[in-house]
Amino acid sequence: MGNKRALEKSQKAKAGKRLIPGIHNFCDRWCDRCTLTDRCSIFAFGKEEERILSEGREAGSEMTGFVGTMLKDALRLLNDLALEHGLENNPFADNHETDVLEEQDHYLLRTADDHADWMQKWTDRNNLRISSILSTLEETSGENYMLLKDAVEVLRWYMNFIVVKFSRALYSGDTAQGALSDSLGSAKIALIAVDRSIESLRVLQKFISDDSGELKKGIGRLERIRKRALKEFPGVMEFKRPGFDF
Repeated sequence: MGNKRALEKSQKAKAGKRLIPGIHNFCDRWCDRCTLTDRCSIFAFGKEEERILSEGREAGSEMTGFVGTMLKDALRLLNDLALEHGLENNPFADNHETDVLEEQDHYLLRTADDHADWMQKWTDRNNLRISSILSTLEETSGENYMLLKDAVEVLRWYMNFIVVKFSRALYSGDTAQGALSDSLGSAKIALIAVDRSIESLRVLQKFISDDSGELKKGIGRLERIRKRALKEFPGVMEFKRPGFDF
């Protein structure tokens, strides 16, 4: 029954044109904030696993069926799109796994790694202080509470994400051009993460003004990353991520 249900789910999604091939390659992995999870095969895979486990059954055989239908269908659609764009194979295939630590000579990776290290240390030092400010704001200003809370969540979510995505953009081995460029897609979501982090650091400056100088250094570092990335990946912001940008 597990395989039959998985096949029905896969066929229903495909027939309704709900799945967007490769959408998970261009997202920030923040499923809780994503409005397109119902169109992502990877998210569907995770939800099905949760359902099976919640029923107290072994995931093995049923998950095999689900992977064999949902994910193979998604990969087949990716290959179809690749052929339509004159590409020999699916550019989303991970044939060039990259160890970030082995590629730290590139300016983007060094600087993004420096940002992650600085951000971790800064949040560790200021964790209690931020919690105190949030507690006060929760009682006095709901709007400011949500503003600061969101900024802190954004900074924590993206601090390691940026270097990983730039690594993929630089060393994925992708030579594709146009709509299916894994390199440009990875660089664009990394830049989006940079922009959101800059905005969030500016929010922190408003609430922690006595540490504004240190936060300004963080903003400056991210702005240098952004400038270098735009030079490294010409036209990156015009790249259309499937599902997100059109």
